Amino acid sequence: MLATFTLALSLLTPTAGFGLERPLAIAKPFLMRRHKFIVCAHRGDHTSAPENTLDAIEEAIKVGVDFVELDLRTSKDGVVVLMHDGTVNRTTTGAGKVSDLTFAELRALKIKGARRETELVPTFEEALAMTRGKVRIYMDIKAVLPEQVLPLLKKHRMERNVIAYTYGADHRDVWRKGAPKIPLISDLRQMTSPEQIEADFKLSPFAITDGNAFKYTPVFIETWHKLGVVVVPDIQNPAEGPEQWQPLIDAGVDGFQTDHPGKLVDYLKTKGIR
Repeated sequence: MLATFTLALSLLTPTAGFGLERPLAIAKPFLMRRHKFIVCAHRGDHTSAPENTLDAIEEAIKVGVDFVELDLRTSKDGVVVLMHDGTVNRTTTGAGKVSDLTFAELRALKIKGARRETELVPTFEEALAMTRGKVRIYMDIKAVLPEQVLPLLKKHRMERNVIAYTYGADHRDVWRKGAPKIPLISDLRQMTSPEQIEADFKLSPFAITDGNAFKYTPVFIETWHKLGVVVVPDIQNPAEGPEQWQPLIDAGVDGFQTDHPGKLVDYLKTKGIR
């Protein structure tokens, strides 16, 4: 217990040498400043509207989520757009890699399943303009650099309203150095013991952990909390619902990334959690 507490303190002080003092220290109050349980809409409310569209973002805002999770990629000519996959094949009428298409070419595509004719591949800047003052953004950093994102955040005064999901220690290091004030999220896919979690975290710390909700046992959740990490696992799956939400809520998770944000918000209200 004492060793764990000492480790947590060391990671919140300048002596840790990671430049993470502020994001780690503010993570929980920052994330939970509106509600005591976080609801993050996976790719927007994509059960109501096509994923990663302005329509899906609007729907998520309507149901009262805390965050919308959006996937960031870069066009051939350097415009940051919303797209989960590396190609446009699945979600649009076009074909090819996002990185091989200019912004004009991306904008010429039609969104599959769009509910309105004006629905286009959105820019991150459009998402920022829509969300400012309404909801915060969980940036899934698929293929974009800090220097491409930070000017947009500053322009829309959203620097303190985003968190960033990174992939592995090297990717975290890039974002830690390039955007040191943005809290980082990471998914440690291997969770075998509290000791292993602590060792991996010490090598490359971050403020929030997500990933497969069903890997999070009570002892692992407790370990993350002792390290000052906020636990917001991915619960989305075909059977998602109260039967899966409640055991993890009871185990102490701090929120969910969900495919059913409206239903989750309603459920939390019935339980007096929101």
